[in-house]
Amino acid sequence: MTPSSKCIQSTKKDALYPYYDVIIIGAGIAGLVCGTFLARSGKKVIIIEQHSIPGGYCTSFKRKGFNFDAAVHHIGGCGKWGIVGRCLKTLGIEMDFYPLDPMDHLIFPQFTIEIPADLDEYIARLQDRYPSSKDNVKHFFQDFLKLYRATFNNEKSQIINKYKSQTYAEMLNTFFYNDELKMVLSGQWGYVGLPPTKASAIGMCQMMINYLKDGAFFPAGGTQEFANAFIKKFIDFGGHVMLSSKAEKILCTGKTAVGIALQEGKELLSNLVVSNIDAKQTFFDLLEGKLDTRFLQRIEKMKESCSFSLLYLGIGKGLDLGKLQRGFYHSATDATYSDPEWLYVSIPTKICPTLAPPHKQIISVVVYHEKKKYNDITNWKSFKETMIEDTISRIEKYVPDIKRYIEVLEAATPRTLKRYTLNTDGAAYGWEVSVDQIGDNMLSHETPIENLYLTGHWTRPGPGICAVVSSGWGVANLIMEKEKRR
Repeated sequence: MTPSSKCIQSTKKDALYPYYDVIIIGAGIAGLVCGTFLARSGKKVIIIEQHSIPGGYCTSFKRKGFNFDAAVHHIGGCGKWGIVGRCLKTLGIEMDFYPLDPMDHLIFPQFTIEIPADLDEYIARLQDRYPSSKDNVKHFFQDFLKLYRATFNNEKSQIINKYKSQTYAEMLNTFFYNDELKMVLSGQWGYVGLPPTKASAIGMCQMMINYLKDGAFFPAGGTQEFANAFIKKFIDFGGHVMLSSKAEKILCTGKTAVGIALQEGKELLSNLVVSNIDAKQTFFDLLEGKLDTRFLQRIEKMKESCSFSLLYLGIGKGLDLGKLQRGFYHSATDATYSDPEWLYVSIPTKICPTLAPPHKQIISVVVYHEKKKYNDITNWKSFKETMIEDTISRIEKYVPDIKRYIEVLEAATPRTLKRYTLNTDGAAYGWEVSVDQIGDNMLSHETPIENLYLTGHWTRPGPGICAVVSSGWGVANLIMEKEKRR
């Protein structure tokens, strides 16, 4: 994928420092946020990124005038009081967002639900649609909000203890008997990558309330602009960046991180190292497995999240996309989601028309597959061709003439995601958001290696742009607080 922005360039080699306060491995959003806060505090910081552009999954690419978002299609919490909005304000970053209302649609075989961008309105609509469950809807969201606040504030509370061992399906079953209502309330499970029978109740809560309470937003100009806003501010604060440069090894003196070795042989020394990349790569490749055996065994047992395939369509003039709504297209017919395959369809040019040439449109589709269905694939070319054919066939139900209007067709598979992020098997969300991998069972920001920290979706609080912004900000604060105590 050719990057959509060429304005971000690596720091010139003769400008690099012989020694840094902090080296950050990976220019995903958490790494960018962490680096920008540290550079703002006066630290000498360098970010190392193996890709040619910053942003991780939050990047874009261009084809024939169409600007496609690679993997992120909207961002939560960008309002005044949301975590992203507060982060941008604190750093002095100004950028425009389009608020999404409705926030989403859930399209099932027999019915469709529109999710408004207001939690109270959503609750009222559910109560009107399911009057026999009116009180239970109220009580469910009361608990959901309490749980969200407790997890957001990192509290050890009764509400956390109540749900920390429950799947989302188990939580729903304590409130509801109506199967359709349970389907609706779990219809956005794709944002965590696990169906409700497997997903942690806490994990689903963090995702859903974040969107329903703080809203969903689309960055003007596409998601690459969101990543670029951070890297530009990072550079304004004096930060250095090396793109198309891969960390080969974390250098240690005993059990203390002292810098990194790059693939091209150059060494960079520092007081601290922050890893914003795949945790297994961090501990098994960059540290060469030189850690306590029990810790490594714990990492080995942890399960990565699902990956996705993606379809990118540049649509010519004249096609009516009015019947194609943004949201989840489910094939499941009951709340167990025993047929878990779904599509997530986005039409970003309905929001931001400048992403395509005049009067032309973009359709982006996320295609979910169970992990077991792609782990053993040997013929990826055939897999991609079948995925493209099947996905377009499903879209044709809503846009019958679509094939005649396709001017650009690009596709990505889990193997593509792995190539661009180096995440194991192209994992989309870091670790699975399962009951045994949430809360205290997640990896800490601090590691068994002194002066080595983790940030991003492989550590707390979990996946999603809001979560990784919180993670990057939190690690920067942790580093600065520890320095003050010293």
